[in-house]
Parts: sequence; C-alpha cells; structure tokens
Amino acid sequence: MNLEEICLPIKSELVQLESVIQKKLVSTVPFVTNVAEYVVKNGGKRLRPIFSLFSSRLAGSTDQRTIECAAAMEFFHTATLMHDDVVDDANLRRGKPSANSRWGNQVAVLVGDFFYCRASDLIIGTEDLRIIQLITNAMRITTEGEILEISKSSDLATTEEDYLKIVEQKTAILMGVCCEMGGLLGNVSEEFCSALRDFGLNVGIAFQLADDVLDYVSESDKFGKTKGTDLKEGKLTLPLIVALQKAGDAEKRLIKDALIAEKLEERRLKEIISIIQKYDGISFTKRKAQEFVNKAKQSLTIFKPSIDREALIALAGYVIERES
Repeated sequence: MNLEEICLPIKSELVQLESVIQKKLVSTVPFVTNVAEYVVKNGGKRLRPIFSLFSSRLAGSTDQRTIECAAAMEFFHTATLMHDDVVDDANLRRGKPSANSRWGNQVAVLVGDFFYCRASDLIIGTEDLRIIQLITNAMRITTEGEILEISKSSDLATTEEDYLKIVEQKTAILMGVCCEMGGLLGNVSEEFCSALRDFGLNVGIAFQLADDVLDYVSESDKFGKTKGTDLKEGKLTLPLIVALQKAGDAEKRLIKDALIAEKLEERRLKEIISIIQKYDGISFTKRKAQEFVNKAKQSLTIFKPSIDREALIALAGYVIERES
C-alpha cells in the first residue's frame, strides 16, 4: 500500500491535524508567519504525526489531545530540520530552497525556535507531566545526537555501532516518542508504552538507514536533495562505513579526500559510489534496515489484531520501500 492508502483510517484526523498546524503558524510578526508557512508548505509527509495518531488509536485515545500532540511532533521535527540545515549549510530541503538559503541562518535558527515554542504550547496543553517530561528528555537527546554527529564528522574510524548510536539519538528517538506518547495518551500500562516506544525507535532507525541508501541511489527529483549530499557534508553513513571496513588504502584515501574537500566533483562521487557498491555497502544497509523493521513489527505482537496495528505494521514497511 502507498502512504495515502495506509492513512485512510485517520483521514478525518489528518484534516484536523492540518487545521491545528495552520492556526499555530500565525505569529504577531507577519514575517515569522510567512517563513513558517513556507517551511510547512515545503513538503513533508507528516510521518511523525501519522505514527503518533495511529499509536494513540491503538492505545484507545481519540480525543483532541491526540491531534494537538501529533501537531506538536511535526513542529518539533520541523524545528530540528531547520537547525540541521543551518549546521550543515544545506541549500535544499525537500527539493526546494531551505529557509537558511533564502533568508539566512539568523532567521532560520529563530524561526526554528518559534516552531519549538509552538510545539511546547501544544504539549503543555495536555497538562500531563509524563508527556512533558518525555518530550523534554527527547529534545536533550536529539541535541546530544547532533553534537555527537558533528564530533564524528569525516572520522574514518567511525564504526557501525557509533553510527547507530548517532541515528538513535538524532533521528529515531523522536519517532519513538511519537509512538510512546500515544500509549501515554491512552493511559495504557508501561508494558504497552514500552512496546510502542521500541516500535518507534526501530522504525526510526530503519527510516534513517533507508535515507542513507537513497542518498546514494535515488534521483534528485524524487529524493528532494542532490545525490551524495551526506558525503559532501562530511557525514559517514552506514553504506560508506561498511565500504571503508573493506576498502584498500588507495580507496580509503579517495574517500577521505572527498569527505574533507570543499567541493565534490561528479566524477569523484561516481567513483565513491562504485566503491560502496563494490563492498556491498548499499545491500548491507538495506538488509540492516529490514532487520530493524522486523524488530519493530515484533514489538506490536502484544497488541491484539486491529486496523490500527496493521496500519503501523504497514507504515514500518513503507519507510524502507519509499523512493523519497
């Protein structure tokens, strides 16, 4: 199934979600509203709120709080992306000029903070200390993950274990929060909240590994960013880490030069992609992503069969089958 088909059971909730998002984009400063609207309209599949909504339904929560918390997760995610683009000096986001490339780093950072504030407003509105603490902890972890990634930039000694730790802290934790929050909203026991958290974390890791593959194999018009962006930004992702473990000295030198170079020529990028494919980096990463999807699906077996459980299982498959 495609994403639209998977989301049919929550079609009305997604309409309500967009309404909440649009209302919260409005600022007393019109320029902030304009930038925020540009960023939100600039795409995004709303995957995190979708996971949040289905997890909430699976746990028995279908009230307005679930919509507002789902919107908060989209805002938190958007804020992290805006700050990431500044850190990475990225020019594109989902195939269009990033906020920092259009308005500069100062505006991008501050509008990112605006999204954090709006998300916080929505979370505080739940009046649930458990959820507030969950989000606060996640924001700390994602910040630490971002710094860990920076500290490992262009480090050829980075291991698979190092990288998966970065992925869990920087990316997967937010997906885990989306799902665990559904359990808290439904007021289910710790056993079920933990299962949802594990599901989200494993899906989040699989999602990032799929992104790592797409960065080397997808066409720019589908993926929304140019091929080899991670390499150009000095990031060692799993396909490259796998290749480095098997590469010869000359090949390692070629990769290192590419990681530290100001610009990466198309010819050099093709050479490195060839090295990655030679040493099974793409296939290995795909298999690893599937392993995490399988773990995610296993986490949901404690829930009885339902439309919502099947939707989450389908979403887990979707994150590694997508082309963008």
